[in-house]
Amino acid sequence: MDKILVPVDFSDTSSNALRYAIELFGASATEITVLHIYGTTSNAALLMKNIDGVLENDAKQKMNELLEQIEKEYPAAVLKPTIIKNSAVSAIVALGDSGNFDYIVMGTKGASGLKEVFMGSVAGGVISKTSAPVLVVPTGHSFRKLDEIVLAVGERVFSDKEILAPLRRILTLHQSKLKVLHIAEKEHPDIKNVLDDIQDLNPSIEYAFGTGNTHRDLNDYLLNDYSGLLCLIREKKGFFERLLDGSVTLKQTFDSPVPLLILHD
Repeated sequence: MDKILVPVDFSDTSSNALRYAIELFGASATEITVLHIYGTTSNAALLMKNIDGVLENDAKQKMNELLEQIEKEYPAAVLKPTIIKNSAVSAIVALGDSGNFDYIVMGTKGASGLKEVFMGSVAGGVISKTSAPVLVVPTGHSFRKLDEIVLAVGERVFSDKEILAPLRRILTLHQSKLKVLHIAEKEHPDIKNVLDDIQDLNPSIEYAFGTGNTHRDLNDYLLNDYSGLLCLIREKKGFFERLLDGSVTLKQTFDSPVPLLILHD
């Protein structure tokens, strides 16, 4: 049984991510911990403690309402509500890194999709600090059949093929086709090793050369190839970091039309 952690703030965005997780992994074969984090910045004063009590009671009410609605839509879903007082990023990272979950699934906020994730939001903080696989779901994105999944790799390839185990799980679950997208200024010789390691998945490969601007090349590709899921590998000072640098171009133009699975090397 897949064990999934889904943080929620009771917004439409996080509720949508919860629905996506159920659809993606299967209601009856998945245990989903629905996590809400609340808390004021200080408990030094009685007022702060009173506010915490109000926040906790409000969270419990909203959690019950959310689960009641989701259970009507997905009667077979196994949902475990969890409400804790903590810093959002710290709490999610600690749980994600505990080894008790196979994936963290989070919704992205704002009409600009992934741009908001990487600009210092809670999801961005989680991605930068956790070692767990993170799946981010753009606002309003409903689950659809995963006929094809794109794995984007840059000039530096991952060090261990076991990193791809979470991707392999989703590919197998949905019998999806895998496309390896190599984004670089020129073909890298190590790309052959990537393909050799995953030959059992029968991957196809495409190349995106030209500008040397990784995030723009990827964005251009996604605009013309609406695959069901994009997978990136986060590596220190590598492809993922170049993709997520602080450039104005990224902030203005990088909006993913599909959910993004982030794995960590």
